[in-house]
Amino acid sequence: MAFQDPAIRKAFPNGLQGEMARGASGTTVVAVQYALGRLGYLHDLCDGKFGGNTENAVKAFQTSVAVPATGKLTSILLPLLDIAVARLDLRAPAMQAADPLAYLSNFRGLQIPEIRLNSTNEIFSWASPAVQSAYGIWVGQYWEVLKRNRVEADCKGMALFLMDQFRKQIKQDRFVMLPHPVLRGAAEKSWIVATRDKTRGFFSRSDNSARVNRAGYEAVLNVEKLDPQHSMLYGVAVHYPEISAHQVARACTRLWDWQASFHNGGDTSKPELPVNQLQPGNLIFIDHTGNGTFDHTVNVIKVERDSANRARKLVMVVGSFDDVRDTSSTTEPNLLSQINNYAEEVTVELDANGRITNSVVSWSSEPDYMVKTRYSAKTTLMEQKAGGKLFIGRWS
Repeated sequence: MAFQDPAIRKAFPNGLQGEMARGASGTTVVAVQYALGRLGYLHDLCDGKFGGNTENAVKAFQTSVAVPATGKLTSILLPLLDIAVARLDLRAPAMQAADPLAYLSNFRGLQIPEIRLNSTNEIFSWASPAVQSAYGIWVGQYWEVLKRNRVEADCKGMALFLMDQFRKQIKQDRFVMLPHPVLRGAAEKSWIVATRDKTRGFFSRSDNSARVNRAGYEAVLNVEKLDPQHSMLYGVAVHYPEISAHQVARACTRLWDWQASFHNGGDTSKPELPVNQLQPGNLIFIDHTGNGTFDHTVNVIKVERDSANRARKLVMVVGSFDDVRDTSSTTEPNLLSQINNYAEEVTVELDANGRITNSVVSWSSEPDYMVKTRYSAKTTLMEQKAGGKLFIGRWS
């Protein structure tokens, strides 16, 4: 039979003869894993090895189509898998919109609550306590929109996008004109916004001859051999041109500056900054080298506290990129055609003494069947290298 899904069609040109079960390996397993991953049953890399996770995913799919859950792929089950995956539309709502940025800026349509300023002042700035409080509430609400639409950027790009979208909404809701804190009066530029249908020069497909530097990209290469339409632009990628992470750091007011006493000496349960001072909307900046140049930005989205006002759970957002070459982009703004942007949400739990008890990536813009996650408490709350420094800031 002619399969509809290109990966299944290429892997099974003559259909499936017999059964496929635990212990199998190869291209056919990759195709099955890829289908199960897109359907939401497999949360493991498409590595071409039929192990326990793949078996459980097959069982879950069998249950969904009222077939005995044996964990084995049969010639009857494979067409059902093909039909199910062919019906999928994995495009996030913003990807389907004619103008993704306009979609993401339709705050009423997205049901983002109206911004309120708890103040009787008539003039506001980024330094206004009412604006800071409103921003802290807003980032938690708007971040959920960005997750639904798989919005990704590098680290300072994500910080800039959150800030700039808040500026748009507070102007609509309260007629407050907040300046762009980084540009300092210079002319504003347009956001570069990309999807898999309009790459705008962003990374979309790996070059198989390039060195793969991030764990898990082997799954990407496996899938791309079977699916020529696969794109690593899984959602909406955003980029603000010609601004560095250090420029963003310089534009922020320092609420807490680095103190050598916070260096944890390699103890990964100890944050290298005062977690109880963190507030939603704060930014954490990391200088990896200790040379005074801050090259990493972390957004604090939510802070849960106990009855003694101690931080017990932090939700943070990190944007980043990989240096994997791209072969299909048609334009090249800066180096976007050679890098892959992505974003991750990191949730960290702490005990009453401020020690880290758990750290997980609670969301990623990239599917877990394609790429392993990277970030953790170690890369958001500490810089373990000798000379590395951090500070907590806010927009100013």
